[in-house]
Amino acid sequence: MARAGRSALDARVAVAGALCLVAGELVGSYLVSQGMLHREVLRARDAATAQTELLTAMAAPALRFNRGATLDAALLPIAARNPALMAARFERSDGFVVHEWARSDFPARADWWRGEAVPDEPRIAVISRTAIGADGALVGRVSIAWDQRPVFAEASTQFWTVGTISVGVSLALGALGMQLLRRRLRRFRLAEEATRDLAMRDPLTGIRNRRGLTEALESEEFAEAWSSGAPIMLALADLDGFKPVNDTYGHAAGDELLKQIAHRLDCEVARQGIAARLGGDEFALMLLLDPADPEGAAEDAARRLMGVVRVPFTLNPDGTAAGGGTVQVRVGLSLGVALAPGDAADAEELMRRADSALYRAKAEGRGRFRRFTPEMDPRLGKRRGAMRLEAELREALAQDALTCHYQPIRLLASGGLLGFEALARWPHATRGFVSPTEFIPIAEAAGLIVPLTHHLLRMACRDAAAWPQPATLSFNLSPLHLTESDLPRQVAQVLEETGLPPGRLQLELTEGALLGDLRQGHAMLSELKAMGVRLALDDFGTGHSGLRELQALPFDVIKVDAGFVRAMASDAGARKIVAAIIGLGESLGLPVVAEGIEEELDVEFLTRLGCDMGQGWLLGRPVPAGQVAALMQGAARAAGRLDAA
Repeated sequence: MARAGRSALDARVAVAGALCLVAGELVGSYLVSQGMLHREVLRARDAATAQTELLTAMAAPALRFNRGATLDAALLPIAARNPALMAARFERSDGFVVHEWARSDFPARADWWRGEAVPDEPRIAVISRTAIGADGALVGRVSIAWDQRPVFAEASTQFWTVGTISVGVSLALGALGMQLLRRRLRRFRLAEEATRDLAMRDPLTGIRNRRGLTEALESEEFAEAWSSGAPIMLALADLDGFKPVNDTYGHAAGDELLKQIAHRLDCEVARQGIAARLGGDEFALMLLLDPADPEGAAEDAARRLMGVVRVPFTLNPDGTAAGGGTVQVRVGLSLGVALAPGDAADAEELMRRADSALYRAKAEGRGRFRRFTPEMDPRLGKRRGAMRLEAELREALAQDALTCHYQPIRLLASGGLLGFEALARWPHATRGFVSPTEFIPIAEAAGLIVPLTHHLLRMACRDAAAWPQPATLSFNLSPLHLTESDLPRQVAQVLEETGLPPGRLQLELTEGALLGDLRQGHAMLSELKAMGVRLALDDFGTGHSGLRELQALPFDVIKVDAGFVRAMASDAGARKIVAAIIGLGESLGLPVVAEGIEEELDVEFLTRLGCDMGQGWLLGRPVPAGQVAALMQGAARAAGRLDAA
């Protein structure tokens, strides 16, 4: 089809070239003939003017004495010698016509003599001259009509003669040149196709290589199948038992085995697809399947492919002809199969899915084929798992299934209870408690973080309102909340609904929330601060904030990231960072809370560095709302014992 298209294109180009050549030659011939015509017309007119002036001089005496016969006698010899002289008119100065003459085939009319050209006959020129007598007196006027049509006819003949000859010669030379050019182009095209075909072919087996497979996937046949949704099967094959043959009988025998395998596979799929060698003992087979039952057709094709390879191969390890030097070897085939459009939307994804299926087939013992399933691709499984988790999160949010657990915040020196930090918890029906690090990013990506936070903030404030004063509630806000202009209004509404005093609520923002518009963030935080809500900079040291943000924004507390606290015991650098943060808070007059305290040594280090408050599993694990009262009662009894002591 492509070759026929190129032939049709070549024919159209040749015809267009010939037409352009003919038109060019005709235009050139026309211009040449027009130039020649112009010269001949001027020459004929000059000759006619001279003849007219001669007759005028001869006719002057006859005009004076009205001698028409004399005029006729003078005119006829000149007319006999010059066939272009068609008619003549002799008139006196008073307008009296003394004599008129015209050829029998050229009847003259009175209106011809009024100008220099005959009306409706531009190729007949009229030349008039005034006759002067011997005494210098005006005696009359002589007008002669000269026929220039032969000059134009000769020019037309020359035009067609020259044009025909030049067009014929040009077409002959053009055809010869076109033929030579076509031959050169054909040889070049054949060489280009041969080179291109070599680049698309595996030099050992002669079937397509990886590049050839890619080109085939982009061919018109497969492109039409992709666009129409027709089922396509890609099978990636790996030979089982090839290496022992190659090691035992040598590389030449291994190459011969690969050739025979490639030939069998190519013959098997030739009618409905293509075969390609990807490298080593790896092959790829692309087939168009029966749309009525693509699954069954794919399974049948896979079994046929494995069957043709199971048949023994005859090799000549020593390079001799058939006979005593031949051996029979057996190899197997592992296949990974993926179907489009069910498993993939494009060729690259289809190749990746087939490779995952091949990996599973080889892992399960080789000599078998496996059809791609979603769990074979970790990325696909993770993506689908995230989509499923998002749907379940939406359902849980609609059913108010999410809840809060509360982690104590204590004084490091005495263990006194200051308040609690609310931590989101999602009790899942089958997975248990889903970690916030897993579902919070999904909520942010899905646009659920604002309603989720609003729900949890209302729940936490309602719980905290029942705690004895002055226990505080710390609550984390997502960076996305700073893009919500009505955040202060929402917080005020929750505080009013739950009855929690604003001074007992502390909102925590991570450093990542400060990367946006600092002016807008300052205005929003200032509005919250004006309501009496306390503000804490959470996970300090892990982001990009510094003195500028701490000075510009109205924070009340700095919280040291848990990662630095856990690393203090073994990392001197972490201890220096924690010490710097504590020193920075002290210089700015901001209390510092250390997170992630899990060892007594952490408390010792922090106390020595001047940190007064902290939270972590050593000081109290997160508990449900129902257990907060018991913790607070225990803290109250401990405080009473300390007071008594």
